[in-house]
Amino acid sequence: MLWRIDTSNPHPSFRRRLLLTYTLGVLGLALATSLATAWVANYRSGQLLMAQGIEITENLARQSVLALLYGSGENAADAVRETMNFPAVSYAAIQEPDGTVLISGGHINHPAGERPASESQGADRAYLLADGTRFWLFSAPVFSPSQGADDNVPEYAAVPPEPERLGRVLVGVSKKALHTAQFSVFLNNGLVTMALALVLLAVLNIYLSRLTIPLKNLHALMEQAEAGDTRVRAKIEGPMEVAHIARVFNQMMEALAERDRRLREHNELLESEVALRTRELVYARDAALAASQQKSEFLANVTHELRTPLQSIIGYTDVSIEMLEDEGLDELASDSRRVLNSAQHLLTLINDLLDMARIEAGRLQLNPEPVAMSDVVDEVAGIIAPLLKANGNELDVHISDGGVRPTLDRGRIMQILLNLAGNAAKFTRQGHIRISVRAMPAELTMAVKDDGIGIAESQQQRIFEHFRQADGSTTRRFQGAGLGLAITRQLCELMGGSIGLRSRLGEGAEFTVHIPLTGAPDTLNTTGKQIITMNTQGT
Repeated sequence: MLWRIDTSNPHPSFRRRLLLTYTLGVLGLALATSLATAWVANYRSGQLLMAQGIEITENLARQSVLALLYGSGENAADAVRETMNFPAVSYAAIQEPDGTVLISGGHINHPAGERPASESQGADRAYLLADGTRFWLFSAPVFSPSQGADDNVPEYAAVPPEPERLGRVLVGVSKKALHTAQFSVFLNNGLVTMALALVLLAVLNIYLSRLTIPLKNLHALMEQAEAGDTRVRAKIEGPMEVAHIARVFNQMMEALAERDRRLREHNELLESEVALRTRELVYARDAALAASQQKSEFLANVTHELRTPLQSIIGYTDVSIEMLEDEGLDELASDSRRVLNSAQHLLTLINDLLDMARIEAGRLQLNPEPVAMSDVVDEVAGIIAPLLKANGNELDVHISDGGVRPTLDRGRIMQILLNLAGNAAKFTRQGHIRISVRAMPAELTMAVKDDGIGIAESQQQRIFEHFRQADGSTTRRFQGAGLGLAITRQLCELMGGSIGLRSRLGEGAEFTVHIPLTGAPDTLNTTGKQIITMNTQGT
């Protein structure tokens, strides 16, 4: 288990990294030490063995003088035998000057006739002739005994006699013992170093185990904290750095626990506040719905109760006007006509309030029927004719129904068109008003365009609200309760349609209504497209 390396984890543990680093370092050091020691031992042993080979070669050369003088190998047999008895010597030979081997012992793989460069220059001592991978070959010249015997030279001799070269001796020394010793030194050093490394590694393993236990414990606690457990705390133990990390970890966990506690308290507070606000909103919504329902019912009841006597007033006033006119009391008839106009205006306002109450209460019922749009437009034009005349406006009507009678609530369509055309006639002075109606099988489009005072962009949304006109000054200048456009939009939406506005202040306004036609339209008994154009000039 000590030497197992887990390659599946790209981030090994701290202890494993230390052990791996130490093991690789010790192995490298052991290898380097063994190689260096073996090389030094081999070098020194080689030097000693070469010196021994030169000495053996010189000794054989001294013992070979007599054999070369007489040309008898038997005289040097003992010397060759003694030379071969040396442990590392594998070859010994005595050669005459012409290269003839006088006597030899052993065997060596050496090319015949090999001579060193110094031999031709008169080498007089033993030297290394060849250095092979498995042997050394030494050579030494053999001279006559007169060499060096200066006491035998006659006193009258002007020049000492030159020593006579009798031949040479060859000694081969094997490197096997050197290689064996080198391998033995390398192996022994390696074994000793490895044994020491194993001992140190075992000691280091024990020490690292004690050193990394606090880190492992801290790592396990961090994994628990990562899983969401904020109650874990680390034990302050181990080296100073590890103890400091554990202390900081505990402080961090305390801070996280405090944060979680505050978050829980805040969430509980928010939940209670949300629940309270929700109850209040539900109560307020229910109260508002109830109040709206009561308001709608009250408006419906009040307006209904007001309409009955008001209609009676209008009827009796109309009769009174006719009677006064018959009697020739024109002044009283004019006053009565003012009463009639005010009553009719009040009736219109009451009808608007009643429609608004019914729409908000969801009790407004539509009565669809085939509608001839030309008749509707004629009625609207007739109703607003006095207002057109009073303001000096010109009315153009363009109807294109293609022979189609759309199935709609005639009263509500007329109410929408009357509200738009009435507003155009009311807010335009000495101008031009155009009513366009286009009835197609799938959609009814109505547009009312004028060149009156126009509506600012900032006011174009609020005019569709209840009791709102463009601004306060407009409200004071022009009569009206501000319900017409609001009811018009609600009626359009009730029929599944929409209303749009294009206007600029001082440049008039154009209201466009789109009503989808879902039922099968009725057709007129005409061929082709019916187009009606009417022009009315106020005078």
